[in-house]
Amino acid sequence: MSYKRIFQVIVLAAVLVSALGSAGSASAWYCSSYITVQWGDTLSGIAALCGTTVYAIQAANPGLGWWVYAGQVLYIPTGSSTVYYPPVSSGTYVVQWGDTLAKIAGYYGVSVNDLLAANPTIWDPSRIYAGQVIYIPAVPVYYTVQRGDTLKKIAGYYGTSVYSLQLLNPQIYNINLIYAGQVIRVY
Repeated sequence: MSYKRIFQVIVLAAVLVSALGSAGSASAWYCSSYITVQWGDTLSGIAALCGTTVYAIQAANPGLGWWVYAGQVLYIPTGSSTVYYPPVSSGTYVVQWGDTLAKIAGYYGVSVNDLLAANPTIWDPSRIYAGQVIYIPAVPVYYTVQRGDTLKKIAGYYGTSVYSLQLLNPQIYNINLIYAGQVIRVY
């Protein structure tokens, strides 16, 4: 086989690989719950493609700013405007007329028992009043490890540190040994 023929085969193979490689973009063909950002993607472009807003994507991905980079994994919320993302940190809430502990607990993603435990001054769960200030406990956030994830990648994604992840997940003995499908706490 001549050198010219070998060169032609190599060039043809390179063209085929590059053409097939770009067709693997998750955002170019469909929009699933999680997408991997491809080179050239923008946050507004992803939002438009998936029928949601930039702000909804930012709310669903704590620590996400205005820039995305290739290889970054993003959670894409539904396009519904009624989607609520509970706060990661704790806080207070001023009871409004018509509120119940069950309604408040559902809104913040905690249980009524969690609210009662955080507010020992509430003696009767059915007797809260408008203007009353109640403490909302922090909502734990969990993440299901995906194929190719590392603790460093997950920590960067959520804006925390590997050390914090280790403290929250004592079941992880070796930070280099996590597996797809494993559920870990990130906050």
